[in-house]
Amino acid sequence: MAGRIAYRRQRRMSMPAASDGVLVLGSAGFAGQAIVRQLAADGLPVTALGRAERVTREGTVTRVRGSIEDAGLLAELLAGCRTIVYAASVTTPGASAREPVLEVTGNLLPLGRLLELAPAFPDRQLIYLSSAGAIYGDGANGAVEATPLKPRSYYGAGKAAAEAFLYACTAISGWRAAALRPTNVYGPGQTVGKGFAIVPTLFGHALDGTPFPIWGDGRNVRDYCHVDDLAGLVATIAAAGCRPGFTCYNVASGHTASVLDLVNACEHASGRTIAVERLPPRGVDVAHVAPVGTAVAADYGWTARIGLAEGLAQCWDWFRRAAERGQA
Repeated sequence: MAGRIAYRRQRRMSMPAASDGVLVLGSAGFAGQAIVRQLAADGLPVTALGRAERVTREGTVTRVRGSIEDAGLLAELLAGCRTIVYAASVTTPGASAREPVLEVTGNLLPLGRLLELAPAFPDRQLIYLSSAGAIYGDGANGAVEATPLKPRSYYGAGKAAAEAFLYACTAISGWRAAALRPTNVYGPGQTVGKGFAIVPTLFGHALDGTPFPIWGDGRNVRDYCHVDDLAGLVATIAAAGCRPGFTCYNVASGHTASVLDLVNACEHASGRTIAVERLPPRGVDVAHVAPVGTAVAADYGWTARIGLAEGLAQCWDWFRRAAERGQA
C-alpha cells in the first residue's frame, strides 16, 4: 500500500507514452542503478521502481517507491511503458543455498504476478537479467544459448525456471522477451555480499589486511563483465526492440581470469598486497565459466568495451572512497 500511495503523490508528473517508456524493476540494486543511468543518458523516458527508491523526477527518470508484488501499481506503471527491464532479485547464489522456497516466493512469484498482467497490456517487451554463471553448471565453459541448462544451485534453478515462464508468456501473449545471461558482473557501486561479489570482497581484504579464502587451487576461471557494458546492452535492446517471441543471450565480455589472476589484478589496481588463505575445494564450484557471446553480437552488435584492468581501477577508486565514508 505504501508503494501505491508514494506513486499517487507523483501522478501529476507526466508519464512516458507507452510507445517509448521503459519500466525498470529492481532499479535500486547494483545492476538496476547502472541500467537506469544508461537509459537516461540515451534520452529514454524511464520509470524506476524499487523498495528503496526516493519519490522524485530527475530529467527523464521518474522514481517510484514500491513493491513489484503490488499488481495494481504495476498495472498503472505498465500503462505508460512499452519496455520492462526485470533486474529485481531478492537472492544471491549463497542466500538461497538451503532455501529453495525462497527462490519461489521471493523471485518466481513476483515475476508470475507481472506476467499475469500480459493479457491487459499487449505489445510489451521484457528484458530479464538471468545468469550464465548459474544456469549452465559444469557445461558453462564454451556454452552457447542452446547448451542444456544444468544448474547446481537453487539460485540457478530459479533463473532457469524464470526463463521457462518467459518462454511460455511469449507463446500465449503478444509479449516479446529477451533473457540476458551474464557471468560475473562487477563495477563501481557493487558492495560486499556474503559469498558473492568477489571484486569488492577482494578490495575489502586489501583494505583491512585479513586473508581472502581460496577454496582449492584458485584456478577456477570466470568471465568478468563490467556493469556499464551490461547496461549498455540493455539500453541497446530497449531501443532496437526484442526479437519476436523469446530469445536468450549469453553476455560474455571475453575478459576471463582465474581466482589467482584476479587476486593479482586487484593487488595491482589497489597497490596493496592481498593475503590469501588456502582451503579445501568445495563441490559446488564450477571450474570454468566462459560462455560464448556471439549471438548477441550478431543480433545487436554488442561487444564489451571495458577491459578488466580498467574496470578494476574504477572499482578500487569507488570502493576506497566508499570505505572512507563507511559505505563499502
